[in-house]
Formats: sequence, C-alpha cells, structure tokens
Amino acid sequence: MCGVVGISGTSDVNLKLYDALTMLQHRGQDAAGIVTEANGELHQCKSEGLVRDVFRRSHMVRLVGSVGIGHVRYPTAGS
Repeated sequence: MCGVVGISGTSDVNLKLYDALTMLQHRGQDAAGIVTEANGELHQCKSEGLVRDVFRRSHMVRLVGSVGIGHVRYPTAGS
C-alpha cells in the first residue's frame, strides 16, 4: 500500500502537502517524501519513517514552490 497526493496552487504548497500526507499516513508508515517545483528547480525531501519524523522545520522551508507531490510508503514485498 501507499498514498500519493499532488497539489498545484498559486502559493507555496509545502504545508498543504505535509497536512495531506499526515491524513494519508495510514496508507504507509515506512517512508515519506515530498518534491516541489519553483522556477524550474526541483526541491525534495525523503526518508524512512513517519511523516512527522521525516519533515522537520528546516526541511519544510526549503520545499518552496506552488506545485508539488508527496507520498507515503508501506512495503508489501521487497524493500
């Protein structure tokens, strides 16, 4: 199982993605990641763990952009 969310807006979407992943946490508790885009540059943060443990304040301020996707992962087979 896993959960995926995408948001496109007119202002930074990092906190909206974080909130959405928190709501999807039941779909995957092994890892989480967010990628945003601003001015043609991609910004990402991903790691193993729960959403609240993966994304710290220092990570969130670097995830600038009005377009982004996020995921939570729960492995069902393999790693």
